[in-house]
Amino acid sequence: MRPCDNLPMTEQWPPPGHRFSYKKEVNLPNGCHMSFDLTLPSATPNVHLSTVRLGRHGGETNADRLFQQRLYARIGAITVAGGHVETAMKRLLLLLRGQSQFSDVADKSWSQLHRCLQSERADADARRKRLRRVLEWGEKNRVHERRDNAVHSYWWIYDGCGVMRSRFYLDHDQDGVSMIASLAELDDDAQVLFEYANRLDDLLGEDWPRAMLPAQSSDGADHP
Repeated sequence: MRPCDNLPMTEQWPPPGHRFSYKKEVNLPNGCHMSFDLTLPSATPNVHLSTVRLGRHGGETNADRLFQQRLYARIGAITVAGGHVETAMKRLLLLLRGQSQFSDVADKSWSQLHRCLQSERADADARRKRLRRVLEWGEKNRVHERRDNAVHSYWWIYDGCGVMRSRFYLDHDQDGVSMIASLAELDDDAQVLFEYANRLDDLLGEDWPRAMLPAQSSDGADHP
């Protein structure tokens, strides 16, 4: 890194308390080249890329906003799919235990629900045998990790950075992890999560209430 010698000293940049900043050039594995200005506070002389706060001189551009729309649509789909998975796990756990009140499972996290369902698969009835296969499919396809990596990450939401996020783990001794993906990979994450939700939901059969909307034509009109 080298000091930025071509940036005027303004009230915006460098920020108060910094006499200068550094110019950083980064080539990412996804082919993106980034150039940004970086401050190094004396309290944190060593900085991992995953921990920085990201902004843009002059504010967001139209290109940034277009990128955000595309990115947020994918993250939103993953979040919705994750909610379907958690609700399907709760319904299934209640059914297997002969319960019906969501308050009995409302406070359980994804990991807790997964462990509870694992304990139910030990029995030998047909539904639980199918449950064993569905849980194994979810583990093989890393459904929990896909959800968490979308929901619990700090996303780089500016055009020109690629699809990049920072993630922090309790069991890692490093500052964080920078993760690079593509919009197509996020589409795949959502598809896998919805598929897992459907597989769990299918285990309910007709032993859980179901509501069906009227059929529609391609133009959105209801069929009589």
